[in-house]
Amino acid sequence: MSGALRVGVVLYNNPVSELQRLLDSLARCQAQPGTPSLACVWWDNSPRDTLREPLLRLLPTADYHFSGENLGFGAAHNRMMARAFASPEVRAYVCVNPDGVLHPRGLAELVAEVSRQPRTGLVEARLFPDEHPKRYDPVTHETPWCSGCVLLITRELYATVGGFDERFFMYCEDVDLSWRARAAGFSVRLAPEALVHHYTVTRETSRTRELSVRRSAALLGAKYGDARFMRARLREYRELGGAPFAEPPVARVDRAVRRIADFEHLFDFAEARW
Repeated sequence: MSGALRVGVVLYNNPVSELQRLLDSLARCQAQPGTPSLACVWWDNSPRDTLREPLLRLLPTADYHFSGENLGFGAAHNRMMARAFASPEVRAYVCVNPDGVLHPRGLAELVAEVSRQPRTGLVEARLFPDEHPKRYDPVTHETPWCSGCVLLITRELYATVGGFDERFFMYCEDVDLSWRARAAGFSVRLAPEALVHHYTVTRETSRTRELSVRRSAALLGAKYGDARFMRARLREYRELGGAPFAEPPVARVDRAVRRIADFEHLFDFAEARW
């Protein structure tokens, strides 16, 4: 893959130590052979503009944007993606979670994976040491969907299917984008050598997170025509005490899309490898 790379990071009340750790990680990636010209954009969804000063102290040239409201994960990345792909030299955009630490070869391996198969749409980094259990082909590296933790989105995919569906405030927006990519004939893959340690994997599950997961999963079920799955997730949401909201209408989708959408494996949305 030739051309420049843009990395987008969505912030929300992050510890300064986390920003420093990520900056160190990206610097090590940039120094590796095979990593394209790299620029990083920061979008702050925090309620107050308190991260600007420490980030600019760590990186005086930081391209930093404060929204003044929490737009959500997908909407914030969409703003940065639109800015990135407005530049013709940018060939790919990479979502990077602020609590992730990339292996020095992480970005180079994502980029290398793009060239291994025609019509590449999405390439995800491999979580390490706590991998997601969803399967991927050991030869082609095809996977049912790509995690947004560290996710490369090609210009061609963005031009064809767009970015994230902003109705998903947080969670499942990456599953949805992956399914749309596959439905449009794009390759969706994992780069086995692009390792990332994601610190939230070891964090305690919270009620807020569980509510968000179920609300987003219900929307995903409705969008892909599975009323049974949607209603089961809404029931769990209500049992957890979630605030009332309008039940999303169940869409009618064609058979090809229904075959891509996997609701048989609950929140994994794919068959597990183990």
